[in-house]
Amino acid sequence: MKKKTVLKLLFIASCLAAMYSLFYSHETNTLDSLAFQNIEALAQSENDAGAYCYGFGSVDCRGHKVKYKVSGLSLE
Repeated sequence: MKKKTVLKLLFIASCLAAMYSLFYSHETNTLDSLAFQNIEALAQSENDAGAYCYGFGSVDCRGHKVKYKVSGLSLE
């Protein structure tokens, strides 16, 4: 009887320790601003090769904020 009680207590303690490790000790991996700037720099020239930029606004076009970005115009 005493052995079963000790085993139950050990089982409950291990479950509580597992719950604690899952819910309270997890680390969040956040990227800092330098990493975001690097990602932005790498992705900047992906689709802007044949784009035309017009005006001043809030659309990103080749590193500048423009009103319109027109791309994909071709007769080929």
